[in-house]
Amino acid sequence: MTAKEDNDQAYAYEYIGSEIEVVHSDHEAYMEITGKVIDETKNTFVIRDEEDKMIPKEGNRFEIRLNDRWITLDGSSIAYRPEDRIKKLG
Repeated sequence: MTAKEDNDQAYAYEYIGSEIEVVHSDHEAYMEITGKVIDETKNTFVIRDEEDKMIPKEGNRFEIRLNDRWITLDGSSIAYRPEDRIKKLG
Protein backbone atom coordinates (compact mmCIF):
# COMPACT_ATOMS: atom_id res chain seq x y z
CA MET A 1 0.00 0.00 0.00
CA THR A 2 1.40 3.41 -0.92
CA ALA A 3 1.70 6.35 1.48
CA LYS A 4 -1.12 8.19 -0.32
CA GLU A 5 -3.42 5.19 0.04
CA ASP A 6 -2.49 4.95 3.73
CA ASN A 7 -3.31 8.62 4.19
CA ASP A 8 -6.62 8.29 2.31
CA GLN A 9 -7.64 5.36 4.50
CA ALA A 10 -6.70 7.34 7.63
CA TYR A 11 -9.72 9.58 7.03
CA ALA A 12 -11.97 6.63 7.90
CA TYR A 13 -10.35 5.77 11.25
CA GLU A 14 -11.81 6.30 14.69
CA TYR A 15 -9.69 9.10 16.19
CA ILE A 16 -10.85 9.03 19.83
CA GLY A 17 -7.97 7.82 21.98
CA SER A 18 -5.30 8.79 19.44
CA GLU A 19 -2.40 11.15 20.04
CA ILE A 20 -2.79 14.36 18.03
CA GLU A 21 -0.99 17.64 17.36
CA VAL A 22 -2.14 20.81 15.60
CA VAL A 23 0.62 21.44 13.05
CA HIS A 24 -0.94 24.35 11.15
CA SER A 25 -3.73 26.71 12.09
CA ASP A 26 -5.40 29.87 10.87
CA HIS A 27 -5.60 30.82 14.57
CA GLU A 28 -2.23 31.20 16.32
CA ALA A 29 -3.57 30.07 19.72
CA TYR A 30 -4.19 26.55 18.39
CA MET A 31 -0.66 26.01 17.08
CA GLU A 32 1.27 23.11 18.56
CA ILE A 33 -1.50 21.93 20.88
CA THR A 34 -0.75 18.29 21.55
CA GLY A 35 -2.55 15.62 23.51
CA LYS A 36 -5.07 12.83 23.18
CA VAL A 37 -8.39 13.03 21.32
CA ILE A 38 -11.06 12.49 23.98
CA ASP A 39 -14.09 13.45 21.87
CA GLU A 40 -14.97 14.36 18.30
CA THR A 41 -17.94 16.11 16.77
CA LYS A 42 -18.71 17.09 13.19
CA ASN A 43 -16.71 20.31 13.52
CA THR A 44 -14.32 19.82 16.44
CA PHE A 45 -11.82 17.65 18.26
CA VAL A 46 -11.62 17.79 22.04
CA ILE A 47 -7.95 17.37 22.88
CA ARG A 48 -6.71 16.71 26.41
CA ASP A 49 -3.33 18.13 27.32
CA GLU A 50 -3.13 19.93 30.68
CA GLU A 51 -6.83 20.65 30.23
CA ASP A 52 -9.51 19.81 27.67
CA LYS A 53 -9.43 22.05 24.59
CA MET A 54 -12.05 22.15 21.85
CA ILE A 55 -10.28 22.71 18.54
CA PRO A 56 -12.22 23.33 15.31
CA LYS A 57 -11.38 21.08 12.39
CA GLU A 58 -11.94 23.81 9.80
CA GLY A 59 -8.79 25.87 9.19
CA ASN A 60 -6.48 23.45 10.99
CA ARG A 61 -4.10 20.70 9.94
CA PHE A 62 -3.40 17.87 12.35
CA GLU A 63 -0.86 15.11 12.76
CA ILE A 64 -2.46 12.08 14.35
CA ARG A 65 -0.87 8.84 15.45
CA LEU A 66 -2.61 5.84 13.90
CA ASN A 67 -1.19 2.33 14.06
CA ASP A 68 2.21 3.59 15.27
CA ARG A 69 2.52 6.06 12.35
CA TRP A 70 1.96 9.80 12.24
CA ILE A 71 -0.48 10.86 9.50
CA THR A 72 -1.24 14.46 8.47
CA LEU A 73 -4.94 15.28 8.12
CA ASP A 74 -6.59 18.41 6.78
CA GLY A 75 -9.34 19.27 9.26
CA SER A 76 -11.57 20.71 6.55
CA SER A 77 -11.57 17.30 4.82
CA ILE A 78 -12.83 15.49 7.91
CA ALA A 79 -15.59 17.92 8.94
CA TYR A 80 -18.21 15.19 9.23
CA ARG A 81 -19.80 13.51 12.20
CA PRO A 82 -17.47 10.60 12.97
CA GLU A 83 -20.00 7.94 11.95
CA ASP A 84 -20.77 9.78 8.68
CA ARG A 85 -17.07 10.32 7.90
CA ILE A 86 -16.38 6.61 8.28
CA LYS A 87 -19.28 5.76 5.92
CA LYS A 88 -18.42 8.41 3.30
CA LEU A 89 -14.65 8.21 3.30
CA GLY A 90 -14.06 4.63 4.44
